[in-house]
Amino acid sequence: MRLSKLTIAPALMALGACAADIPYTKLGDSWASSVGYSDFEIGNNKYKVMYTGGVYNSPSKVTQYAYQRAKELCKEKGFNDFTASNTDAINQQSHIGVDSSMKSQVTYSLEVECKNK
Repeated sequence: MRLSKLTIAPALMALGACAADIPYTKLGDSWASSVGYSDFEIGNNKYKVMYTGGVYNSPSKVTQYAYQRAKELCKEKGFNDFTASNTDAINQQSHIGVDSSMKSQVTYSLEVECKNK
């Protein structure tokens, strides 16, 4: 049996999407529902911000996305600056892909205090 290019192309594109960095997104808003940012208030102008990357997002990219969300969050709340404390990165191992190889999924968290310069 011979497969045409039209049959193989969609399958290859789907596999390629699995091996790609997942762009910045809110947790639950993408096809990869366990990837993205979340945040919640922990005090007066203080928030806990977390970003969970996909297995192909580098730890530095996940950290960048967490800080990006902190900046956006403070801007949404009417502030133009923030300070970050209690930063933490957690690696979770899971079997991913066709070969079921072990991959790390990084979650970066920080506490943010929104303020004006």
